Amino acid sequence: MNYASIDIGTNAILLMIAEITNTVNEIHDTAVITRLGEGLKQTGSLSSEAMERTINALRGFKTVIDKTRVTDISCVGTAALREARNSAIFIDLVKEQLAFEIRVISEREEAFYTYLSVRQNFLDSKEDIVIIDIGGGSTEIIYGNRENFIDHVSFPVGSVKLTEMFIKHDPPSGDEIRLLIDFIRSTLNFPRKNHVRSVIGTAGTITNLGSISKGLKEWDKKQIHGLILSSKRIDEMAHHLITKTISERSRMAGMEKGREDIILQGVLLLKEIMSYFGAEELIIDTNGVRHGILCERFASLNVQSETVE
Repeated sequence: MNYASIDIGTNAILLMIAEITNTVNEIHDTAVITRLGEGLKQTGSLSSEAMERTINALRGFKTVIDKTRVTDISCVGTAALREARNSAIFIDLVKEQLAFEIRVISEREEAFYTYLSVRQNFLDSKEDIVIIDIGGGSTEIIYGNRENFIDHVSFPVGSVKLTEMFIKHDPPSGDEIRLLIDFIRSTLNFPRKNHVRSVIGTAGTITNLGSISKGLKEWDKKQIHGLILSSKRIDEMAHHLITKTISERSRMAGMEKGREDIILQGVLLLKEIMSYFGAEELIIDTNGVRHGILCERFASLNVQSETVE
């Protein structure tokens, strides 16, 4: 049977469809940047234009889902829908027009689903690992191992929010970059783990960084999933991005269309988090929340099967 999972984020919406048998077998995976949280920091509300863009993209997802004969759909919303005072209007519109039931998940649930996704592919021992999930409106730091989701820290800082808070020039001025970095450092006051050589990173900023690093002419998930970037390489890329205008970034090989104005801010956030932990390398996970939801469904189906037997 085929199952679909939709993740509605501040910057992008993502769809994964998988056949769930004795494992989660991915059939379709796509992301569309709709910038649902555009202007949310200033107004506290989702704009009608952002809602319309997102609903139109979700309508495209529905077409794909219908063609794939999906048995069940899980649709979740994250930071933008947690924070906007008019979230209920958007949720009602989506239900009315597309029949998708959106469940707004907490920061802890978001972290847990990311952990479930990473666990399937990267956690093969009982050694603790740090996972970084940088979104448009929030960032989750997750601690876990093969056996347990240990803890998480969530803070309301992401690539879109940092852009709206600090960046007014193109390219950004030195003062803007300094203020942004000072702000990030002031938020990194959660417990750090000792001797963290590598971290696992997921979500759009990080996967797009991998694509740029590889100079891909078009997105190729297989080349990015599991890719390792050294902290030195990330530093080099950040310095390169700082010197480029938005237009120049848009022409860089590997740049995701629609992310050129926020990629630098997300990379600077990544750099500061890695420095905070003293991590020397980043391992990229291209899946995330949408995949974690399907992993949870796989586990629940297994439990049901065992109960029947």
